[in-house]
Amino acid sequence: MNKRTNFLLAVILIVVVINLAMTSIILNRQVADSGVGDSLDPDIARHWGDQVVELYNRSDHQALHALFHPQARVEISEQQLAAQLQKLHQLFGDIDEHAFVNAVRLGKKGSASYYQLFFNARVSGRDGKATLKLTLVVENDAVSLYGLGINASESLD
Repeated sequence: MNKRTNFLLAVILIVVVINLAMTSIILNRQVADSGVGDSLDPDIARHWGDQVVELYNRSDHQALHALFHPQARVEISEQQLAAQLQKLHQLFGDIDEHAFVNAVRLGKKGSASYYQLFFNARVSGRDGKATLKLTLVVENDAVSLYGLGINASESLD
């Protein structure tokens, strides 16, 4: 190799190292700004699981509807929620047991962070295991419900 080739290789190597350093800095800033590392306190998750299960088992659609975030209440009226709860009860019965498994941050929109909570559950209307999924919104230190679902064909074990 001649001096010109060595010089060009050295320049390319320096450019690649600078590019890697800048990419790393930008990526770290994006991760810090997005709050990807944020997590939901397991005690908060358990509290919300207990509260939702209690209201679900009592078929108290009014109290459950009141827990929803205002945006979610626009999506589903109290009457629609009552009808959905009735269908869930017909399919699954009561939630006899539940245990918090984990929470996943779905994303952030403005000042609101969205989390999906997963619980292993046992329902009275079906044999076997089920999964309870709750979606919560955390906004300005206030937590509200955004959605809930029960799936008896899967478990998180």
